[in-house]
Amino acid sequence: MDRRDNFDEIIDMERPWTEETLKKHPKMSPQDRAKIFAPFAALRGHSERLGEEDVKLMRSERVELSEDKVEMLSDKLSQVRKGMNITVVNFLPNEDDGDIGYYVEVTGTVTNIDTVYRVLKIDTGVVNEKGSVGDVISFDELLDICGDKIYNIDESAL
Repeated sequence: MDRRDNFDEIIDMERPWTEETLKKHPKMSPQDRAKIFAPFAALRGHSERLGEEDVKLMRSERVELSEDKVEMLSDKLSQVRKGMNITVVNFLPNEDDGDIGYYVEVTGTVTNIDTVYRVLKIDTGVVNEKGSVGDVISFDELLDICGDKIYNIDESAL
């Protein structure tokens, strides 16, 4: 016997709306019904923590750049000026092992280019753990740089 056979006689029936049932269970408005099924954050910060877990799963080894890529990156870096809006992709090493980490994309305004200490300071508008606004990125951790006024010199010469 099929399970549907049990409900054949009542499946197409209207709901019995008597005065007694309406007193006990009044009809809900569509907005109130929607609130019942709306998502909510039962645990504060849980979704952010899950995001951190995803980053941990995406860890990779540091990419060793070829000489051509290093030269192209150096050309792009020489075009960067203070006050430019740029996007960089850089490697963030793991605390335990410097060759394992993850690549992040940082977008912001260049506040300083320090060729002595080989760092690029970018104002991202986000306060970091040291209390300062922005990121300090080592030249050695860079994978790519792009921005409105940054060109690949090899391609622009063609």
